[in-house]
Amino acid sequence: MADVVRSYISSQDGKLQIALQEDSALEPVKEHPEDRAIVVDPAVKHQPILGLGGTMLDTDVYHLTRMSPAKRLEVLSAICDTKNGANWNLMRVPFGSTDWERDTNFYTYNDMPRGAKDWNLKKFSIQRDIERGLPELLHDIKRINPHVIFLASVWGVPGWMKENDSIMFGRFNPECTQVYARYLCMAVQAWQKLGIEFHAITPQNEPLTSEDRATPACRFTWRMQKEVIKALRREFEQQNIKMQIWCYDHNFNIADGFVGPMLEDGEARALIDGVAFHDYGGTPVVMGEYQAKYPNLAFYMTETHVTTPEGLSHLIDQFHNGSRSYIQWTTMSDEYGGPHQFLGRPFIYPEKPLPKERRNFVYSHRDHPDDWGKGSSWGLYGQFTKFICRGSVRVDSTYGHKKWVTAVAFQDSGGEICVIVVNQTVEEQQFRLRLGRGEVDCKLPANSIGTYLLASGPLSTTTMALAAKAQEKHFSELPTFDLEVVEVLIARPANAGEEVTLEARIHNVGDAPTPSAGTLYVSFFLDGDYRIGRSVAVPGVIPPGGDIVVAANIPFGKKATWTAESGYHVITAWVEIGNTTRERNMNNNVKSREFCFV
Repeated sequence: MADVVRSYISSQDGKLQIALQEDSALEPVKEHPEDRAIVVDPAVKHQPILGLGGTMLDTDVYHLTRMSPAKRLEVLSAICDTKNGANWNLMRVPFGSTDWERDTNFYTYNDMPRGAKDWNLKKFSIQRDIERGLPELLHDIKRINPHVIFLASVWGVPGWMKENDSIMFGRFNPECTQVYARYLCMAVQAWQKLGIEFHAITPQNEPLTSEDRATPACRFTWRMQKEVIKALRREFEQQNIKMQIWCYDHNFNIADGFVGPMLEDGEARALIDGVAFHDYGGTPVVMGEYQAKYPNLAFYMTETHVTTPEGLSHLIDQFHNGSRSYIQWTTMSDEYGGPHQFLGRPFIYPEKPLPKERRNFVYSHRDHPDDWGKGSSWGLYGQFTKFICRGSVRVDSTYGHKKWVTAVAFQDSGGEICVIVVNQTVEEQQFRLRLGRGEVDCKLPANSIGTYLLASGPLSTTTMALAAKAQEKHFSELPTFDLEVVEVLIARPANAGEEVTLEARIHNVGDAPTPSAGTLYVSFFLDGDYRIGRSVAVPGVIPPGGDIVVAANIPFGKKATWTAESGYHVITAWVEIGNTTRERNMNNNVKSREFCFV
């Protein structure tokens, strides 16, 4: 029916879960004194969407394999079924252990006794994944929804391929570049023999961290990952494997020293099919800036765990900044949120279960595995996954404002418009949804998400959206300071083996001065998360546009200086401010710089 709006709503309290509302009809646009309108313009098209989904980690596998076959299929259908479920169609699968495991018996596909090597990979095996039931679950998912595709990711590199000879902590050993590429290729082939194909792979999850967790992890520099991807590309070509390779797979706020130089390197950029991001630090604007600079490259969101309207509003931001996907971490827990080994600390069961609104997307009961339920997040996230089809294209739309609602819009191959609207406030919000010469009045309950499907008609197909955009009013926030590291420095030239004093130039990019009592804390990191120095300074008031140079002055370990190691190294600095009446968490404030010491 022409110019009809069909809508569904989910609420944080779980009372509404993808609940169908009464149809509405577009009416001719009217003048309004306060124009809270979400304006959609399908004539302006942006990135296509690959998919949205979640994970199939060992914790997920553990809960699913404890269930009876019938109940297990119920859960997988609730997640992946296109008609009666949430239509998840992109699932992230680990090669070996992650930190979301049932126990601390971590493994890779080629573990060796400490000190031993296996250059010919004679001990390679994915048998432990088979024994835990992961391949069977992936086949179940494909039977329920044949459109599901899988992303492979690595957390634990075999210890003997690392400098510290351990699956935990430590950095990749560049001498193992070729054998690691062969290892990844063999993993893909082993899964192919089981009938499982992967769409893409990220060679390392969160390559700029490892020292903060006693779980499978490995640090890479961008140069190390470039060489691994180059070798892996050769392996794929030789074995006729048609599979994408995505780089990075880490946070926005530390992309400067990894993604930046990787994409600036023409050879590296030609090797990759996409860049994967996580949303645990920084803002999606970073991704948007790369997307604008490299419009022919694909950008993907591959990990965050958000279960509330406020958290899921980040999806709006990510899509507006070019993401072609979204993957939730994780999928299924018990009613207590376990088990897992986050940061290497085994899960200790609390006395009381989590409130239902804080439980995972689906959950089972610890003592009764077949007793399962849907968390409120199943419906909230389902407002995105159920209606944004693979191949849909994001179309131009106004953003709105977090003080009322934020929105993003898509158009599928049949021409239907899908608009996702998030209300993260504690009050019902009224707004207008406007398309062409038509608009409809909408109400969205407090802490809820709505999906609005618009069928084309005489009003909606008449282009007036861009003109209407100019009427949108933004509700600005109070002026505030915002500090950013703009340059990483060394106090004097240094060679390998000499002590280096590190400095950072801090700039107030906000529109208000910093508080006079504010204390700056600046941390310096080597090649990722290995902290090599820290600074504490009380600079007084830094006016808007003002800056200050701060040196590392507090020892981390034994010294405040770092003894330069030979070769290329990325030094990262970030700043935060404390001791203020309105302490501000500044996420997008990180700067990296690469130095070569000889």
